[in-house]
Amino acid sequence: MKNRKGLLMRVGIDKTDGEYNAPINPSTNDYIYMPILQGKDDFIPGMKTSYNDLSSYFESWSQRNNADIQFPQHLNNKTCHLDPDFEFSTYGDQATGRGLRVADLKEWDFLAFFASFKPINKCDHNLIYALYGIMVVDKILEVSDMPENEYHKNAHTRIMNRKDDHLVVFAKPSLSGRFDRAIPIGEFRNRSYRVRNEILDAWGNIGVKDGFIQRSVCPPWFEKPEQFLKWLESQQVKLINSNWS
Repeated sequence: MKNRKGLLMRVGIDKTDGEYNAPINPSTNDYIYMPILQGKDDFIPGMKTSYNDLSSYFESWSQRNNADIQFPQHLNNKTCHLDPDFEFSTYGDQATGRGLRVADLKEWDFLAFFASFKPINKCDHNLIYALYGIMVVDKILEVSDMPENEYHKNAHTRIMNRKDDHLVVFAKPSLSGRFDRAIPIGEFRNRSYRVRNEILDAWGNIGVKDGFIQRSVCPPWFEKPEQFLKWLESQQVKLINSNWS
């Protein structure tokens, strides 16, 4: 496809938002997807999303990976901003800042998601920056254009105080999902976490100096999106249309 575009999006809980990094097993790249905190918004009745929803999965994941970790107590009973939502293949964002780049996406463009994970045992780095999902755009709607019977599908429409100018990406489910294993892409280089040079070469580079990914104020474009997608295909990850399974 000509003129296809892709964004590299940092999305997920970390020390800045949630005071926690989701766990990863560096031996297998098995990981847990954990969203950021929701904040003080009131949910539409019946649409509340909570970290308690993933606590049982967290326990089973820990047992499967022989990990001596417990569900973070400070997140108990806290609401979470479940976005992206891989069950419904949606991603929401604001209409300013980085959301402006999301608004520029069209059908068949894509969002590739990464986060900073905490290894369950010692490894070369304190954190592992890794890709964990992708969404191929079907359509993008402003919240004001969302039908009420679809409010349950995204974090930006599950709340009472909706922002009408926020955006919701509806992805193509068969081409989108959470990866069955994370793909590490980062290393600590030049005093910050960056995409490894060999991966930048394989992708055809991204639109940020020296692969910087430690903070994602404005998500970088893939300079050669089709080349990235070919690389991703070579990684042979499976797509899961579920947040926790």
